[in-house]
Amino acid sequence: MLPHYSMTQPKGLTSVLKWEVNPDYSRESVTLLAGSGVVRTITVGMILAMLATAADISAAVAVDASNTGNGVLTMSAPAVTGKVKEGVYTVVCTEPAANGGTFEVSDPNGESIGTAQVGAAFTKQVRFTIADGSNDFAASDRFEITVSGADINPNAGKVVAWDPTAFDGSEVPWGIAATDAEAPYGVDLPIGLIALRRDVLCFANGIVWPDGVTDAQKAVALEDLEKQGIVVRTA
Repeated sequence: MLPHYSMTQPKGLTSVLKWEVNPDYSRESVTLLAGSGVVRTITVGMILAMLATAADISAAVAVDASNTGNGVLTMSAPAVTGKVKEGVYTVVCTEPAANGGTFEVSDPNGESIGTAQVGAAFTKQVRFTIADGSNDFAASDRFEITVSGADINPNAGKVVAWDPTAFDGSEVPWGIAATDAEAPYGVDLPIGLIALRRDVLCFANGIVWPDGVTDAQKAVALEDLEKQGIVVRTA
């Protein structure tokens, strides 16, 4: 019997990229953030995130003077995620309930980003909890959260691997790695990492997902990528 050999090769770009409108337009050279304690490693097919600032953003809460309910909205720490926008978020009671209620949360553009339940943490662009008061909330009771002071931090604009559990901007899918790259401990890598950024079609089996990612997190990531023109297909 002849001996049988098998060899596993690392993913190449053709394992991920099915089509792109033009390499000069679809790809982008990016800076990989320095490793923290260890080398930071990116491989072809990993979803990338662009770091934003959240630490220096202020989120001020205002209570509508006409509110019937006297419950309090308290911001979490951190108060925002990397997806936050500067401006005024509105939190409006749409379904009153005894000792509870449902609030619609809208971003500064007036677009709904979800609903918040009294007594439960809301953890999207802005992060807060509404506590029940001695007087129940009524329909149209509202809070406003003014987000401002988005100072750029030293790492803003640098790329890391996507992390759906983070709050520093790395939870926001931004692109897909088209090359392997390593940033040494304490030293950024300004040249060498190329990202697929726009008007591309990718193979689903070429995506390298982080350990522990859930199907729900995958679905959200793929939806966010598609909004940027990065489409992932199973065939």
